[in-house]
Amino acid sequence: MNSCYPARPYGITANRFFNLADVLFNERSAAEPSSWTPLVDVLESPAQYELHAELPGVTGSEVKVVVRDGVLTLSGERATVAPAEGTKTHLTERRAGAFQRRFALPKDADGERVSAEFKNGILTIAVPKREEVKPREIEVKVS
Repeated sequence: MNSCYPARPYGITANRFFNLADVLFNERSAAEPSSWTPLVDVLESPAQYELHAELPGVTGSEVKVVVRDGVLTLSGERATVAPAEGTKTHLTERRAGAFQRRFALPKDADGERVSAEFKNGILTIAVPKREEVKPREIEVKVS
């Protein structure tokens, strides 16, 4: 390939729909073209799932996290930075514009208690797991 533009890493795209379980077990499908896509790490602990999204150049007020019908959607926009007057651009690799990532939550995820924190360009989304329903033992009285 003879191009001055780098290949997109891992074929990840802005509007691709990710199943969180697929991400956890490394199963990916074909990608669609995109302007830019934030990179996301997905972690699991016994108590919760965590998503860490790299969002350089984005402020917390430009980010939206929504959970609806078992799907977590991360969206927002990174503004274009115009070069100073009289400056000539030779290469632009940093993308700007709208982005969106969607993740299907596993059945044990509690979508009602999702929280998000934005610090130093990293958005951390915590998705607690539902408490496992334990069988209740009922005492049988003998008469």
